[in-house]
Amino acid sequence: MTYTRTPISLADPFDLDEVKHHARVDGDHDDMALARMARAAAREIEAHCELALLRQLITVTVQAEGEAIPLPCGPAVSNAAVTVDGLALVNGLTGGRYPVLHLPDDMRGAVVVTYEAGFGDDAASIPDDLQLAIMDQATRSYDLRGSEDAAQGLSLAASRIAARHRRVRA
Repeated sequence: MTYTRTPISLADPFDLDEVKHHARVDGDHDDMALARMARAAAREIEAHCELALLRQLITVTVQAEGEAIPLPCGPAVSNAAVTVDGLALVNGLTGGRYPVLHLPDDMRGAVVVTYEAGFGDDAASIPDDLQLAIMDQATRSYDLRGSEDAAQGLSLAASRIAARHRRVRA
């Protein structure tokens, strides 16, 4: 299964003033750097959790066997428009954090599925704990910038928060 993300909402998934407050930064001398770090933190958390923070169009190529297929990125709205090979699929999606596509029994082979995922159109629509994860990861990047000895990966707080949003694999 391969998929791509196309942003629908072009807003930032964070409030820069809140990131600055969390990072204990006064003034606006590092606004561009902090915003860049917060965007990177948001993308890192999205990839780690396989979720869309803000609304995105997800395009997935899957092997269809006329069955229920777990989709890679949520949350998706239950009545969201879903297209399969360019054709609308009515009542084919069970939405939520872990969306599932229900294909007709006679559908076989590779199909391209398109659906919308995300919490909303702005930072205020993202759950508070994920906003905190973004701020904490951005602060960690800011505090450790230029350090070659720092451990890589998510901050401890961002990692714990992200773990609550990850799908358990069988």
